Amino acid sequence: MHWTRLEKIVLGAFLFWFACGLIFTLGRIGPDTVEAWTLPSWLQVFIEFCLAIGDPALILLAFANTHLLAARHWGPASARRWALIVIVLSFAVETCGALTGFPFGRYSYTDRFGPAIGVVPLTIPLAWQVVLTNALFLTRAIAPHLPRWGQAAGVGLVATLYDAVLEPFAVRVKGYWFWHGNGAVPAQNYAAWFVVSALLALAFAPTSTRRAVRDWRAAVILGATVILFVAGACRGGAH
Repeated sequence: MHWTRLEKIVLGAFLFWFACGLIFTLGRIGPDTVEAWTLPSWLQVFIEFCLAIGDPALILLAFANTHLLAARHWGPASARRWALIVIVLSFAVETCGALTGFPFGRYSYTDRFGPAIGVVPLTIPLAWQVVLTNALFLTRAIAPHLPRWGQAAGVGLVATLYDAVLEPFAVRVKGYWFWHGNGAVPAQNYAAWFVVSALLALAFAPTSTRRAVRDWRAAVILGATVILFVAGACRGGAH
C-alpha cells in the first residue's frame, strides 16, 4: 500500500507521541519528578509540554489517523460525513448523559481532559469517532461477510470492551470523569456503550467505495491506546 506523505507524517507523530506517553506512564514521570531532575532546559520544557497536553494531543493524533484511514477506504466525502455524524451525535448523547444520567448512568467530567463545550470535553466526541471507526474496520477485517446488523453488533462489542479497559485508567488514574454514588461503574454504562455504538454503525456506517486492502492502522491505533490504559492502570500513572 502506498501511503501519502501526510499519512506517513501523521502516523509517525502518533507513534512518537504514544512512545512518549508509554515511557512517562511506565516511569511514573510527573511534574514533581521533572522538577527534581537536572535536565537541559529544552528537554525539561519538552517533557512539561508533553505532560500538560499529552492525552488530548494523543486523541487528536488518533483522530487524524483514523480520518485519513477512513478517507482512503471510503473516499473523503463519506469519511467527512461519517465523522461529522459521530461527533455531533456522540456529543449530544454525552451531554444528555452528563446532565441527566441517561443512558450511561450518573457521571460528571472534570477539567483534566482539555477544554469543554458545556459539560463535555471536546476530546470526547473525537474519541468516539476513533473508537467506532476503527472498531468498524476491525470487525470488517475479521469477519468480512457479516451482514450489516452483524457488523453493527461487532462494533458495539469492540467499543464496549474498549470502554471497559479505559474506565480504570480514566477514572482512577487520570480523573477525567467520576461516577456518582459509590464511584463504581454501573452495568448500565456498558449496555449503553454497546447499544449506542451498534446503532450508530447500523444507521450511518459507510460502505467501502474502493477495493478492500489490508491496512493495519486500525489495530495500531486502538492497540496503542489500550496498551497505555493497561500500563497506566497497572502502574498507577502520574497525575
